[in-house]
Amino acid sequence: MTKARNILVTGAGGPSGKAAMHALKSKGFRVIAVDMVAVDHCADAFFLVPPAHDPKFAEQLEELCRAHDIAWLFPTVQEELVPIAERAATYRSRGIAVYMANPAAVAICNDKWLTAQSLMAAGVAVPKSAIGDPASAAVVPLGFPCISKPRVGRGGRQVVVHDGPDTGPGTEWECLGNNLVWQEFMPGTEYDVLLMIRPDQQMRTMAATVFEKKSLREGRTGNALEVARVSAPDVYELALSAARALQLVGPLDMDIRRDSNGLAHVLEINARIGAHTQKAPEIFDALVELYEAGDLGG
Repeated sequence: MTKARNILVTGAGGPSGKAAMHALKSKGFRVIAVDMVAVDHCADAFFLVPPAHDPKFAEQLEELCRAHDIAWLFPTVQEELVPIAERAATYRSRGIAVYMANPAAVAICNDKWLTAQSLMAAGVAVPKSAIGDPASAAVVPLGFPCISKPRVGRGGRQVVVHDGPDTGPGTEWECLGNNLVWQEFMPGTEYDVLLMIRPDQQMRTMAATVFEKKSLREGRTGNALEVARVSAPDVYELALSAARALQLVGPLDMDIRRDSNGLAHVLEINARIGAHTQKAPEIFDALVELYEAGDLGG
């Protein structure tokens, strides 16, 4: 029997959403797209939805799934991942595929402090990290340069490099307190690692791509403006170790960077496809392979 081809993609205006829409349409899917604001898109239909924290967000996704006979829900927005992961089992019970990790693992990835702490406890290399006031006993030993960033955020927003004690984040950051993560600054090459992990007990790697970030939006931080596919076996193995440590499955997007000695450390993990997945069609090939095989992701 031919499987239904209706797929709901969130975040139509973002780079991940655009990559998903283009790739899946090219594979014959009918794409229903959503976003919080009107955006240019290539979808077959588009609808506005409220922010993920709005109780009506989940209700509207439910309505769209019913109205358009959705067979595959494809979230691409960071803020939506936890609430969708919490409802993923319900979607799957209704025959809707959702390829993502369990809610607890997704929640860890959504919090950069929890990510660092969880990986460190599992023996996976991460930068030395702390939370709290910059003058606290936990933060001071990090030395300089170091970086500060929100525990919850995306796209390199509000990441600040501090070269010395007088390069603080500014008064607008003082209210963040323990919602601010401090880490030693990794000065080496940064990578974007894209993985597709089969959602079963074996956690088989279906696809993996390592990109070197050739330039960053803010110079030393921020989104990658240019990437190039490279072979970096240690970076690949580190990414796999991080995925296994947190029991992550589905599509993953990891930022990994080398320290001054060339050793790779995990900076962040996104439990979704990344902005550069359009340059890694093997990730979409693996996802479609799962879907065509009748695997709903649970």
